[in-house]
Amino acid sequence: MKNIIKKTGSVLLMALALTGCSQFSDDSNPYDVAEAVKSFGGVWKLKSVTRNNIDITADMDFSKFELHMGDDGRYHIENYLPFVVEKDGTWHTDDPLYPFQLSFLEDGAASSVDVNFNFPVVNGQRSLLITLSPGCASNVYTYTLERTDN
Repeated sequence: MKNIIKKTGSVLLMALALTGCSQFSDDSNPYDVAEAVKSFGGVWKLKSVTRNNIDITADMDFSKFELHMGDDGRYHIENYLPFVVEKDGTWHTDDPLYPFQLSFLEDGAASSVDVNFNFPVVNGQRSLLITLSPGCASNVYTYTLERTDN
């Protein structure tokens, strides 16, 4: 009889231990992290330029070109170089969390110009890589821009 009580008690204790302290008894995910909205606001300056995969940064003074992208959705270009747009206007991304496309709408234009881009982190800073073909379609330029503290 003692053996039956001991075995029954052991089984009850084991069942209680297995079901009593479950950390995952609710539907929440403790590792769920919200994706941050990507910020494009600021002044972007050209760091490098390639044409048809050849670095041409040293061939011309690109240092004065600036793309001002306001948090209010407005943009302004200083010291114009061939770019996807020429006049000031508005900008937006296709998705605030996972953006892959920038849209520029010049003031007074009927339609926007959409460009695909990359947004890698290089040395702890976001870079903006825009590929474009202004004018001649056989020339493909890649602008690498870095945000400045201006």
